[in-house]
Amino acid sequence: MIELLALVVSGAVTGALFAIMASGIVLTYQSSGTLNFAHGAIAFVTAYLFYQLNTGLGVPRWAAFVICVLLFAPGLGILLNRLLFRRLATAPVYARIVGTIGIYVALPALAQFVVKQINEHGGTLPTTDNVYETPGLGPVPAERWTLFTGVVLDTDQIAVLVVAALTAAGLWLLMNRTRIGLAMRADVDRRELAILRGIDTARVSDTAWAVSSGLAGLGGVLISPLFGLGDTLYTLLVLGSLGAVVLARFRSIPLALLGGLLLGVVANLVAGYADRVLPDVIAGLSGLRSAVPYLLTLIGLLILARRQGRLGGLSARESPPPDHRDDLPVWRRRLPWLVVVAALLVFGLFLASPLWQNLLALGAVFAVIYLSFVVVTGMGGMVSLAQAMFVTTGAFLTGWLFNHQFPVGVLGVLPDGYLHEIPIVVLSAVVAGSVGALIALPIRRLGALALALATLSLAFVADLLVFKVDAIRNTTAGWTVTAGSLGPVDFSDQRVMFVAVLVLFGGLTWTITNLQHSASGRVIYAARSSDIAARTVGLAPDRTRVLTFAFSAAIAGLGGSLYVLQAGSFTDSTTPPIAGLIWLVTIATLGVRRPAGALLAGFLTAAGSELLVALFGWTEGAESFVGDPEFLAALLGLGAIGLAQNPDGALALSGAHRRERKARRERRLRPATTDEVAASVSLSDPPRTPPTLAAAPVSPAPAGTTGPVPEPGAAAPALRLHDVHAGYDGREVLHGVDLTLTAGRVVALVGPNGVGKTTLCNVAGGLVVPTSGAIDVAGSDVTGEPAFRRSARGIFVAPEGRGIFPGLTVEENLAIRMRSAELRTAAYDRLPALRNRRGVRAGALSGGEQQMLALAPALVSPPSVLLADEPTLGLAPKVAEQIFAAIVELREQGTAILLIQERAAEALRLADEVVLMAPGRVVWTGPRSEIDLDRIAEDYLAVRAATVTPTNPVPAE
Repeated sequence: MIELLALVVSGAVTGALFAIMASGIVLTYQSSGTLNFAHGAIAFVTAYLFYQLNTGLGVPRWAAFVICVLLFAPGLGILLNRLLFRRLATAPVYARIVGTIGIYVALPALAQFVVKQINEHGGTLPTTDNVYETPGLGPVPAERWTLFTGVVLDTDQIAVLVVAALTAAGLWLLMNRTRIGLAMRADVDRRELAILRGIDTARVSDTAWAVSSGLAGLGGVLISPLFGLGDTLYTLLVLGSLGAVVLARFRSIPLALLGGLLLGVVANLVAGYADRVLPDVIAGLSGLRSAVPYLLTLIGLLILARRQGRLGGLSARESPPPDHRDDLPVWRRRLPWLVVVAALLVFGLFLASPLWQNLLALGAVFAVIYLSFVVVTGMGGMVSLAQAMFVTTGAFLTGWLFNHQFPVGVLGVLPDGYLHEIPIVVLSAVVAGSVGALIALPIRRLGALALALATLSLAFVADLLVFKVDAIRNTTAGWTVTAGSLGPVDFSDQRVMFVAVLVLFGGLTWTITNLQHSASGRVIYAARSSDIAARTVGLAPDRTRVLTFAFSAAIAGLGGSLYVLQAGSFTDSTTPPIAGLIWLVTIATLGVRRPAGALLAGFLTAAGSELLVALFGWTEGAESFVGDPEFLAALLGLGAIGLAQNPDGALALSGAHRRERKARRERRLRPATTDEVAASVSLSDPPRTPPTLAAAPVSPAPAGTTGPVPEPGAAAPALRLHDVHAGYDGREVLHGVDLTLTAGRVVALVGPNGVGKTTLCNVAGGLVVPTSGAIDVAGSDVTGEPAFRRSARGIFVAPEGRGIFPGLTVEENLAIRMRSAELRTAAYDRLPALRNRRGVRAGALSGGEQQMLALAPALVSPPSVLLADEPTLGLAPKVAEQIFAAIVELREQGTAILLIQERAAEALRLADEVVLMAPGRVVWTGPRSEIDLDRIAEDYLAVRAATVTPTNPVPAE
């Protein structure tokens, strides 16, 4: 019993660290949709600064704590959010992963580089070499307390447990008892609606990142006295906490805290009782305890994926981005790279020193390894963080085959009983590919983020369990290989190895390029873009992903085999799982979609520091600066941050700029067509009266109005849009729209689906920024104002569907817009049906109750403008009448109302004025009295089709 209690208590300490880290990761994922792989890096640099201030500069610990945990770490979180994470919030999952991994690479390298440079110039700051005792929050040295016989805790461990408890209480209070916590939960539930309801989501995101980074910094200071200062160790602790994040389903902070504690306890119990409950082969593995968190992460991902299909929010498949070289002739694409390869060959064969011959051969090997990323991520859209595992698989198998004597006469065996290098390399690639296929089978249906976490967990499990078996790794000494010769070709000559690997790289590049343009390549891209669409046309996306993953693993295994042949030795620490993260950052920086990016990334990995020294190290003191490995790592990390959203990395910048310049020239030269289209809209009636007009011809209202032109000195319109152009992703949806809303009037916006009604509503509300034109609210220009500020000006948007936060209670939904208890009481008095359901989640209400809840703030405090997009969609007729009655009530109280309704007759019953839309344009505006209700549904579509022909129509809603 004492042994069990001791294991639980000591495991709880590690679990408390997991809990602190996991809660911070979940908090930022909630607020930004980004899983922060750099959480450990933030923890490390905060602890490193704490160490430098206290140990190096003698700053008192309490002052160092305030500076590091309360100021530096939160400030760093806000800075990173504004520079990177905000920009990544709407980026593909791949870009978010690469961006945060770039931070992970850059921050520790940058911190240690700065300290080295200070010491190079006369400073005496301490380094982390041979550091055995670092300060924490408790006494130094730590004091020990005996709780029970055999159960001992020191003050550093007690500090961890106390801080974990305070963290849990503080986060609960923050999320459930503060205004900013409510805003955070609303932001997570429905971000666009939160913006429309007046929440500054940028400020909310800053707060979340500040709190999360503060937790990371606090955890970092707590970790250092227990485990020492090491950037890799911090990352391993954070990655170990991902099991708790998965248990929390990426969203529940209480579950993350509980899961972290359980994770630490379970890992400790496994280590304590392994020799009694597990087979000796498994129990004897030194890395078993460390592998438990990763095993639980993997199991959790597979279980949740089975229960929830593809983890909600983690599974979006993405279309391959455009290739900026599509408009170039083939020779323009290939000539620069032929010149580069020719220059490399000339330099490597005739000019390079032995050092550079070795670096070039190693660079070619890394280029082959990076091709595996081109296949799995660039083509398949899968973020695999297990490529280092496949490299190690290929290298170990090569070492074993090279040193194993076979019976003479077996195919490929030399007379002395040993295999030649060529069959060894082929076998290593085949085995690595087979391992990749086996791994891909259970994880093939995971979403992008879940797959990345699963492959990372697999890489750590293999590294801690499989690759620690002495029979596989050949003890800690690893495998030693001496390359031989094939006829006159001597592979021990680095020049020969360089040329041979470069030729192999060219063959693989040819294969991948042909695959990209083949029918199989189109199947891969289809599977990447949409599972449902791929299955609909008879494709098998799961099988395609397995084959793509296996092909990528085979290339990585091939690279591992070449690595050991080129380097001559390989151990279990040569390419650890963390190396795979750095490789992904490198290839993403240069271009993950193209083999050319793999070629550059390979030589940068092998000879980056030497190249920087050769180019910039000739000036006095520059060599120690640019030749520092941390300097290159920081550059790569920062490069990935800047280029994470560009699928082609640095290689695409010039092409993208060239295409942008070309597009601007085309837009300038394109003739204006708006006037021509407008001129084609006829409101006369030969041979019959236009269905939307009365018998007597009526001229359209002046452009930019929906009624009589205001007299000079009259009150400004409540809302006015003038010549607004807007769209999505560079495609224009609105082509010069004019619209005016006046107080106490209902304007019905009528038109078929797809003409841009919802887009116009979003532009007016502030969710879509127009490319040109002006938007005025009560005479003030708000064109560049965000939606949450327009909400404060009295713009209330009832979006299509239901304008509620389904994950929040009725009371919390009202509190978002109605801060005072008096206003919420007035809402319950106005809508008594909601009073008894105030503690019920809004998603559990009926459709009518949800819509009344959405309109409740407007009914209690009438806004100046109501933008109602399909307010009765999906509601029963009686409930719809209640919604219409509420709209009439608001009109009578002076609210200007824009009503969008799919069934035009319903909207026209309430309308004072009518605006008719064709695709992207207003084609008529005038009083309701001039509309023929009996014929609009039948004839308006015909008039639109006959008289309005928009230029380049695109789906608008």
